[in-house]
Amino acid sequence: MNANPWERWGIIFSLRDGYPVLTETSLWHLLANHPETVERVGDGELYVHLDKPYRAESLSDRAFRMLVPAPGRPPPAPAKPASASQP
Repeated sequence: MNANPWERWGIIFSLRDGYPVLTETSLWHLLANHPETVERVGDGELYVHLDKPYRAESLSDRAFRMLVPAPGRPPPAPAKPASASQP
């Protein structure tokens, strides 16, 4: 039995044409519940940091994104907490 490597984020690992895919619903789930896993770079460039870093490729007329491994991509820097001394 194969384990789901994305279980800890509450999404299902699946493949299409040999690549992992992420549904739009799963992407919304990550943005809402695990925003540290999603990195937007510039206009339209998206990386997802799950069991490894992936570049998320939009596919026309599809409700999912193909995830292409991006092994050299470092994880995003953690968000800086708002200072209590700021108004």
